[in-house]
Amino acid sequence: MADNVEIVHKMYGCFKSGDMETLRNEVIAEDVIWDVPGHHPLAGTKHGVGEVLAFFGRLRALGAQVQPLGMGELSNGAVAEIYQAHGEANGAKLEAFNCNYYIIRDGKIAEVRVLMGDQHNYDAFVWAGVPLKPLPDRLA
Repeated sequence: MADNVEIVHKMYGCFKSGDMETLRNEVIAEDVIWDVPGHHPLAGTKHGVGEVLAFFGRLRALGAQVQPLGMGELSNGAVAEIYQAHGEANGAKLEAFNCNYYIIRDGKIAEVRVLMGDQHNYDAFVWAGVPLKPLPDRLA
């Protein structure tokens, strides 16, 4: 079995290449919980691999890019990392350093807590790229 840090590195490789099938089948647990803070349309807790992959797909469509800067396995087996996120959506620039805390279970990512270094910047970036539906559709 791969060590926990290798599993997180594999997730990043799949995200960058768009390999959602490997993420679904080999990297992310079916019942994953992925918590994204913020005040934007992509914020909140994602339940299950389907929701996480939809979130990843939207981030990729926005042009968000992430570069891991350092990670390590903690004494409890969890992985902590710091990464740089960057991108541009309709003139809003994302430049932030964030941290993730991963719980690995049975060789797959089972839970993730995202900690934003600049929440306001991330919120503005997402809002610029994910507009709300018009009012009649939004209220239905």
